[in-house]
Amino acid sequence: MGYIENGIISSSILRTAEKHSAIKLGPDKTIWKADGQDLSYITVELVDAKGYRNPKAENLVKFQIEGAGTIVGVGNANPVSLESYQRPQCKAWQGKCLVIVKSKQEAGSITLKAIAEGIGIAQTIITVK
Repeated sequence: MGYIENGIISSSILRTAEKHSAIKLGPDKTIWKADGQDLSYITVELVDAKGYRNPKAENLVKFQIEGAGTIVGVGNANPVSLESYQRPQCKAWQGKCLVIVKSKQEAGSITLKAIAEGIGIAQTIITVK
């Protein structure tokens, strides 16, 4: 805890994650421009039943996309990974990976699904205007 003049100004809690059992998708925005150039960076986390990211999870995550967008890249920040950045899949590293989606030149919606064996499926829907 951090104190100043007898008052608490900050605190931290350390939690241990349990076995990963779900996929959490975090798009950086939910409405895109239908200009064929708008990008969204979607963070993928492998989390336990309480929603805590499991830093030991390294499952392969496969992506499927439908609608007004395309997958343009994936990554996991692992400095020794030799995986392709252009395939619609990547292994999580420290419980996280990233997928980059680009809008098409048409309005509508994009449904992105993330599938990891032994965990299941998660999806997010993004509006393209």
